[in-house]
Amino acid sequence: MKSAAGFTLLEILVALTVTAIVLTATYGVFTSLSTAKDELERDGEIYHQARVLFDRMGREIRSTYFRPAVSETLFQGGEGEIRDQDFLELTTAITSPTLPRATGISRVRYEVRLNPDDREGPPILVRREESLLPGGSAEGMEHRLAAGVSRFGVRFFDGVEWRDAWNTTEGGGLPQMVELLLEMDAGDRSLKFLTAVEIPRIEP
Repeated sequence: MKSAAGFTLLEILVALTVTAIVLTATYGVFTSLSTAKDELERDGEIYHQARVLFDRMGREIRSTYFRPAVSETLFQGGEGEIRDQDFLELTTAITSPTLPRATGISRVRYEVRLNPDDREGPPILVRREESLLPGGSAEGMEHRLAAGVSRFGVRFFDGVEWRDAWNTTEGGGLPQMVELLLEMDAGDRSLKFLTAVEIPRIEP
């Protein structure tokens, strides 16, 4: 009568090794999928944020209100106070409904600043708005729009070439188009967004 055959030590070690390799590979796949999922969700939030910002700025730029004879109206932009960060300031017919004593015309300024709560942290994009009222400006309001803005750039097309700065107080009226650039931190890399907005011509 033959005795029941068992597994040798070598066979058990081989089986354990194969099992360990399979489990390690499976864990690696799940880890990669989880990391990719988190990255896609983070990127999706940043894409949505950039889309909302461009939509808001675009509507305000297309509704620019500038009259050379009215000193309170303006359109200007270029290099800001922080290196490699631009600013954009304009008077527009788009007014936030939550603005105190809001009227049909407001002055809006976009710029990047250091976070006052974390000077070593990533800079933030700030929007300031104030109403234009007869006899002076009303109380304005300021909002932090986005953190982690590594670059906010603005360029202006005069009909012939792109310019890095614009100021209606220097004459020349409004530019034909405005290019907006946003670079936002996404972990160990940055996402770049670029758009151009045309300013409608207003017949005198």
